[in-house]
Amino acid sequence: MNLRVMIIELCFVVLLFLIMMLLIRIRRKQRRARRPGLRNRKESSRPCATVTPQVYRRPDPMIYDQYYLMKQGIAVTWDNPDIHLELGGVPVPSESILPATTYDVVGQIWNGSTDAPAVNMPVRFSYLTFGIGQKRVPIGETAVNLPVKGAPGSPSFARMKWTTPSAAGHYCLQVELIWSDDANPGNNLGQENTNVKPLNSPRAKFTFPVANDTGRDQILVLEADSYTVPDRRPCPDQKPDRQPDANPDRRRSPSPADELARRQQLAQALHDRHKYAVPAGWRVDIMPREFVLAPGAEQQVTVDITAIDGYAGRQALNVHAFDVSVDRAQPRLTGGVTLYVTGTG
Repeated sequence: MNLRVMIIELCFVVLLFLIMMLLIRIRRKQRRARRPGLRNRKESSRPCATVTPQVYRRPDPMIYDQYYLMKQGIAVTWDNPDIHLELGGVPVPSESILPATTYDVVGQIWNGSTDAPAVNMPVRFSYLTFGIGQKRVPIGETAVNLPVKGAPGSPSFARMKWTTPSAAGHYCLQVELIWSDDANPGNNLGQENTNVKPLNSPRAKFTFPVANDTGRDQILVLEADSYTVPDRRPCPDQKPDRQPDANPDRRRSPSPADELARRQQLAQALHDRHKYAVPAGWRVDIMPREFVLAPGAEQQVTVDITAIDGYAGRQALNVHAFDVSVDRAQPRLTGGVTLYVTGTG
């Protein structure tokens, strides 16, 4: 057998091998086309996969939000602990502001998430004329970086310059957090709305407007309570156990979910809005206490407060407006004010 014949036979064998491999590959593709499970598994290995909740984390920007807290059955004050005014770097009471004066409105912002920060988060500032249900007037917008809960730099502070209107009067401040991917968008609006008057033998009278800024009739009911934010409780001393506990159930630390549920129960018990009635011996007359407001209408409300004889000090009384037009059993909070009366005895 000469060399030429050997080369021809070798080429024939190689060609036959290539044809067989091509046929095998075609048959494999045909089998995969008949079995969608294999195709799905192959597609699922591509980079564009679904991110599970265990991997994807969302921040929870939050501020003292009266509307959110009231929905949880928690008493609120309109003297917001997360909003204050400064003049030349010195905090000033919001009820003592001067007309045509530039102040710094400062909002204290928290993050309820321990996993996700909010970078360059917009914070919107506005004000309303003193009262309930008034329309917002924009002040301005800034942005802050919000670290995760417990990290250095938390809470964050947003600041905005505000030149008060030339007309003297009381104004309600609002700070709103803007974050499209918020784990809980219900706790993003804080409001500061207070007024202070001295007792005059031994009464104090407040008058303010209540407005309807919705597109439907409202049936409004006004209620008063005496809630104030209590002082923070000291952290308990964490002392190591010197004696080992033979009971493994007692040694086991509570899970994060159990600890959260325990703290929520404590907060509900401490801040239950039904526990803060008007102080004994005091009288709060709200006139009118219940009324109907058409869309865009306004009603002047007078709150006449009578203290106990010889009162000396500073007493907070909150007046909340609830819309009961849909369901009296589940009224909707529309706003409120915190009134302070001071007495010298």
